[in-house]
Amino acid sequence: MMAIVFYPLITAALYYLGSRAVITSWLWGRYPPKLAAFLDCSACAGTWYGGLVAYVGGYHLGLPLMELPGAAISTVVFAALGAMVWTPIVAAIMQWALGYLGSAVSQDE
Repeated sequence: MMAIVFYPLITAALYYLGSRAVITSWLWGRYPPKLAAFLDCSACAGTWYGGLVAYVGGYHLGLPLMELPGAAISTVVFAALGAMVWTPIVAAIMQWALGYLGSAVSQDE
């Protein structure tokens, strides 16, 4: 049951780190234009992140998604398709929350 919470949070975090986070701007600032456009699409990148997280979580960590078998290719496909939907939603909520929190550093400098 915990996987249904962890999977969306992990895929949204991976999307944010790979496309928006200041701490990784040294990386995503060097992407070729086509890769940057692809990874800036939260549904596109989220699909691949979801498959990756399901593969690592199911096959290597034994953390199945819902009641699906952890070590099954169908679970990886299901998670990837689900991540196509949940990554943009969770990433938007995360972006809103970070904007709402504001910054401790003045942007005027």
